[in-house]
Amino acid sequence: MTAATPARVSLLRYSPALVLIAIVIADARQLADSDMWGHVLWGRELLAHGSLPRGNPYSYSAVGYPWLRHEWLGEVTMGALFNLFGPWGLKLFKFACSAGTICFMVLAMAETAAPVLAQIPILMIVPLMLLPAMQFRPTLFDFLALSAIIALLSRHNWRGSAPLWLAIPIVAIWSNLHGGFFLGIVVIGVYGATVFLLDLVARTSPRRGLWIIAIAAAAAASTLCTFLIPPARDTWLTLIHSIFNPMTHYAIEDWKPLLSALMQADGGSFAQKYFVLVLLYFAAAVLSVILTPRGGDTPMVAVAAFTLAMAFAAERNIPIAAIAIAPVFANHLGLLFKSRDVTAAPAPNAREVSRAGRLTMEILIAVVAISFARLDGVLTPGINVHGFPVRALDFMKTHDLEGNVLAQYGWGQYVIWHGAPGMKIFIDGRYDLAYPPAVVWDWLKFANNLDGAAQTLTAYPHDFVLLEQDLPAIKLMDAQRDWRLIYRDDVARLYARANSPAAHLDAVTITGKSPPEFFP
Repeated sequence: MTAATPARVSLLRYSPALVLIAIVIADARQLADSDMWGHVLWGRELLAHGSLPRGNPYSYSAVGYPWLRHEWLGEVTMGALFNLFGPWGLKLFKFACSAGTICFMVLAMAETAAPVLAQIPILMIVPLMLLPAMQFRPTLFDFLALSAIIALLSRHNWRGSAPLWLAIPIVAIWSNLHGGFFLGIVVIGVYGATVFLLDLVARTSPRRGLWIIAIAAAAAASTLCTFLIPPARDTWLTLIHSIFNPMTHYAIEDWKPLLSALMQADGGSFAQKYFVLVLLYFAAAVLSVILTPRGGDTPMVAVAAFTLAMAFAAERNIPIAAIAIAPVFANHLGLLFKSRDVTAAPAPNAREVSRAGRLTMEILIAVVAISFARLDGVLTPGINVHGFPVRALDFMKTHDLEGNVLAQYGWGQYVIWHGAPGMKIFIDGRYDLAYPPAVVWDWLKFANNLDGAAQTLTAYPHDFVLLEQDLPAIKLMDAQRDWRLIYRDDVARLYARANSPAAHLDAVTITGKSPPEFFP
C-alpha cells in the first residue's frame, strides 16, 4: 500500500448530476418482483403481531413444514414503508438503496485518486450491471451494505487507515436484513488475510492484517447478538441450507453459472446483451490489472478476484462483483491513462470553468436524468405488475372461486396477497425455505411437462391450476379430460376440475393485450 496521498477527485463533487443519472439508471427497473407481495405482507404481519407462524399456513402442499426466515428486518422495513406511503414507500426504499449503493461506489473510486476520465465510464457501466438485480426485495440491502464495506476497505487501502470497526455494526444489522451478510464477513477476511500475507513477505509486523481479520471475526460474532429475536434465529441456518442445497443451483435461474446463462440466452435478447456487457466489463478490469500490475492495491485486487469467481459461479453475484471491482478498475484504468499520457490534457477542472457554465451543464444533465426517470416510471405512483395474472385473479374473485390453486411458481405470492385465506397455493418463491424437496421436484416435473408430470396433478388436492400461457405444462393440461379451461387471457390460463361447479362457468377469453396494471 502506498503512503502517499495524491489528489483525489470525487464525482459527487465533480458532477453530482452524472451521479444522479447513474442512480436513475440503476433504479430504472420498476416492475414488480415475484416475491414482493410476500415481503410486504410478512413485514406487515410482523409489525401487527410481532411474529409469523412457524409452519407454512399459506400452502396446501407443505402444511406444517418449517418455514425458514432470514430477512425479517428487511421485510419489516418494506411493510412499514408500505403502511406509511403505499407503493410510493416501496419506490422510495428502492431508490434510496440504489442511491446509497452508487454513492458508496463513487466514494470508493475517489479513494484511488484515479482521474475523472477513468471514473466516469465505470460510473456509467456499473448501474447497467446492477439494473436487473435492483428489485423490490430485501436483496437491495446486500448491495447497499457491501458497497459501504468496499468504500471502507478502499479508504484503508489507499489512505493507510479507515474506521473499519464500522463493519461490525453494519454486518450485525445486515444479518437481519438479508442472507447476503456473509459476503461482508468474507470480503473483510479476504482483505485482512491478503494484508497479513503481504506484511509477512515484506518481513514487517503482521499486526495490521491480524487486526483486520479480528474485525471480520467480530463482525461474524455480532450476527449472533440478534438470536434473542425469534425471527433472527434462522439466519445462519437459512444461509447454510441455501448454499449447500444442490437443487437450488439446478432450479433457480439466477443461481446458474454465468457462462451457462450466456449460452442459454436467446440470440439478440436483452439477457444475452447483458451477459456480454458483463463479460466485457470483467475482461477490461482484469486486463487493466495485468497491464499495470503495480497499483498498490493487492488486497483490493484479492477481494475483486474473490467476487469475480462468485459471479462466474452464479449469475446472481454479478452485481456484487461489479461493486467490488469498481475501485480496482478505476485505479488501474487511471494508471493506464497516465502511463500513456491520456490525461496530459485533462478535462477542465471545476475551478477552471465559470460557475454559470458549470451550473448550466449540471442542470442540463439533471434534466436528462429526471426525464429518463419519468420515462421509466421511477416518478409514477404505481409499480407495474405486467406478467402477473391480474385479470385471472379478478375473474376468480368475481365468481367467488376459492380453494387450492396450483399456481405458477412466480405467481404464488401474488395469489396469497389477493386470495388468502380462501386460496392456498402449491408453491411460491420461498422455494426450499418453506417447501420440502419432494414438492419442489413435483413442481419442476409438472411445469416442464417431464416424466411424472401427470402424477403431480393426481397426488395433491388441487382445485384450480393457474399457469402462464406458454409454460410446457399447458400442453399437459389441455390433454386432461378431467380438467377444463375456464378462463384465458394474454397472460394466464385458469383450469378447474371438470366435475366442479367452476367448470360450468362461461369461459372468458381476452384476445387483445391486457391494459397496464399496478401494485397492489
